[in-house]
Amino acid sequence: MSDPARFWRRSVWISLLVLLLSLLSLAPYLTSSTELVRMRHALLLSDSSNGGFSWTPANLPADFLLEGAPPYPLFVDVVSSLGLEEMPSDWERALAISRHLLGSNPVLSGGAIQSDLLDTYRRIVGNGEGYCGDFVRVFLGLAIAAGIPVRAWAFSFDGFGGHGHILAEIWNRQLGRWQLVDIYNNYYFVGVKGVPLSALEVRRAMLEEPASLQFEPLHPGARPGHAIESKARDYYRRGLREWLMVWGNNVFSYDRALLVRAFGPFSRSLEQLGGIAQGVYPGIRILAEPDNQAQVDAIHRVRCHLLLVGAAALVALLALLISLAGWWRARRDLTLRSES
Repeated sequence: MSDPARFWRRSVWISLLVLLLSLLSLAPYLTSSTELVRMRHALLLSDSSNGGFSWTPANLPADFLLEGAPPYPLFVDVVSSLGLEEMPSDWERALAISRHLLGSNPVLSGGAIQSDLLDTYRRIVGNGEGYCGDFVRVFLGLAIAAGIPVRAWAFSFDGFGGHGHILAEIWNRQLGRWQLVDIYNNYYFVGVKGVPLSALEVRRAMLEEPASLQFEPLHPGARPGHAIESKARDYYRRGLREWLMVWGNNVFSYDRALLVRAFGPFSRSLEQLGGIAQGVYPGIRILAEPDNQAQVDAIHRVRCHLLLVGAAALVALLALLISLAGWWRARRDLTLRSES
């Protein structure tokens, strides 16, 4: 075989090797669902400066994915059937939504639903299924349908991986303040003044004055997240160093997105990648502090790794295509010379 053909053949194999090694370096993130979440969080990292959490609906950050699509008719009907418009305050509306989700089925069996928003709502109220993420997505949808400004917080126990919890926070327009709702665990939180607290206030109380923080049920007749309150306090305390805000509340826009709907029936992970590619999957913003700098640095290293892998794989793929074309041309030229 001539030298050009040999050169291009070697280039093909080298490109394939680089591409394969790049993809194999992602193997540690494919070992479990929690590691897949860590990879997703790394891809979605936004500016983690602490100044990014004090905003209100009146001064919304420009890059926050605010829901602008109309709610599903079913969600509008639920809001109407619950009589939310007649209630005097957003807090009463939040309680009514919570009690609807927690009390519609006498047995809450848990289990991740991993489906679209309509199916998730029906399975929560009909079968008692759903994990925290399912409950929060539906809560956000119903709150948006009721006109309540809302956002989500989360915390983790494993360095911003998938072992963690997610909560909703409403903007009480009557009081002009955020208030936290742990819909899945059936809790809200009050301080010394008896007013339901915001996420940052709850976190600060857990760190500085845990005795001042009271846990109250959203639905007195539904199961609590923990039968023993001290266990619940330990649960939240373990996640205090790894809080983050979900940088968007666009649950309806996400659900309707083309790539989300195309990939959703095949894989939840593919669906989320489709949402990221289409720009409808909200980013995350980490509450960075000196005490969690090691975890923040670690998730940024994961992000750098993923970006390097993406760049290397793209270059290797491009080189592979060029090498295959060069090899084909070299072999064609050799064949033509041999025939002439």
